[in-house]
Amino acid sequence: MVHFIGRDEESARVLLAEQGVRFVRVDAPEHDAVLVEVLGDLTQERGRVVAEPPADAEDAATGMGAWHVNAVHEFETVVDGEGIVEFITRDGVVSAHIGPGDVMAVEGAEHRYRPLTAQEWILRFAADDLGARETGRPPGPWPIP
Repeated sequence: MVHFIGRDEESARVLLAEQGVRFVRVDAPEHDAVLVEVLGDLTQERGRVVAEPPADAEDAATGMGAWHVNAVHEFETVVDGEGIVEFITRDGVVSAHIGPGDVMAVEGAEHRYRPLTAQEWILRFAADDLGARETGRPPGPWPIP
């Protein structure tokens, strides 16, 4: 289950919702409704990936570890492993420790991601490509879960 780092769950969820971010569980009653709401009729699995932990801090600030915004909505399911995802909100960064069964729905929010262990994901997004665009925000340190 998603665990918010340094914030209580209620305020973290409110801040994230304002940015178009929701976390649900794969077995939550609202799972399928949120999937369709976020992706419309493009709900098919686009692939599976295993994200490996970065070798060092420099590696952790590149690719998905860099602050970025995706061009399309995404609905990503964690199958196995642990990671940290962070989002920019009106009250600063909201950090979340995510693991198996967590689903992350993102509709245009600025974020970054770091696997802590090898983490398998089911990828679903609303186009042929996520269209990730780095924002240039300085990386800063990663939180400790």
